[in-house]
Amino acid sequence: MSIRNSLLFIILCVSLAGCADKGLAPHNPMGLSGKRSPEAEAAFARAHVLWDKRDVCSDPAQALELLNKALELEPGYAEALLRRGLAKSDLKDWDGAFDDLSKSIRLHPSAEAYAFRGLISMRGGNYVGARKDFDRSLAITERQHRAWNFRGALNRLEGRRSEACDDFAEGCDHGDCVGLETSVTMGECPR
Repeated sequence: MSIRNSLLFIILCVSLAGCADKGLAPHNPMGLSGKRSPEAEAAFARAHVLWDKRDVCSDPAQALELLNKALELEPGYAEALLRRGLAKSDLKDWDGAFDDLSKSIRLHPSAEAYAFRGLISMRGGNYVGARKDFDRSLAITERQHRAWNFRGALNRLEGRRSEACDDFAEGCDHGDCVGLETSVTMGECPR
């Protein structure tokens, strides 16, 4: 979230808070679902904004601290476990990352969670486990662009250039062309 968007969000929250005092219907300016404690959801939200649209975390240590707080309050918070796994991965804690993603999958077996656990496995050198998770992700939904791109990266690592290009093209068809554009630029995939 850019600084400008953050400021607009804060102004909107402050102005909406002023409206609530005038007897209007309750509102939800922080995006809290009401399914978890407000403190846990707020900690998760503060951690979640540390990731950009390409799922790169600007401060994994801070994210880990915030997500630990959310999980102390709500141990079964699948989304917080997923993000904490990503933060641990950025900090090279492969086992901790894998454990968190596995817990997230047990609670909520989503295509996104399988794709990210596959990424953790790939980063940790477990290519067989990574491929299984990417395939599981795509079995849930073929629209999971991360799984296509991550599996494309795995295929590239394993020297399967044609399969990598096919996977990157599928990822691009589903909204994320970074893998394909990078491979085309590097001369690995045809235009």
